[in-house]
Amino acid sequence: MLARTIIAGTLACGLLPVTDARAQEPLLIQSVLDPKTQVVEAVKRDCALDTMVGDWVLESVSKKHPGTKKVQQGDKPGNGKVLKVTIINVMGVGGGAYSGPKGMTVRAELMQSGKVLATTTKERTSSGGAFGGMKGTCAIFGRVAKTLGSDVAGWLPSAMK
Repeated sequence: MLARTIIAGTLACGLLPVTDARAQEPLLIQSVLDPKTQVVEAVKRDCALDTMVGDWVLESVSKKHPGTKKVQQGDKPGNGKVLKVTIINVMGVGGGAYSGPKGMTVRAELMQSGKVLATTTKERTSSGGAFGGMKGTCAIFGRVAKTLGSDVAGWLPSAMK
């Protein structure tokens, strides 16, 4: 009873903490492969790197921004904030861990109404894990994409200030 009275009094006085409106804004994520980026055709065809990166960014960002969703290139986001993640470099060929390390560089841009509010570049590489635990090329790129998704999500709070 006392707790209900305190809460009611707090509501009446307007003393509840104000939530940060930015945390409530829907955030849209768009991931693309820069057309100038050279990617081995088999990797491009089999791994769908732009989708992979976008999915991992979405998963990581959604933990702090519920309601975040992906949009496709060409969609009209309106005045909402868009996190555009562009793959600007891809290192690696097919053949799994035995054909050398795999890596990607992405540029993340927080945008609103077509204007860039903040930008960063993140780069990660992987050779597939200890003892060949991750042998396939796409699996290795998936590991890289997952880490990049986490990196971008870690940068985002500073970009949204």
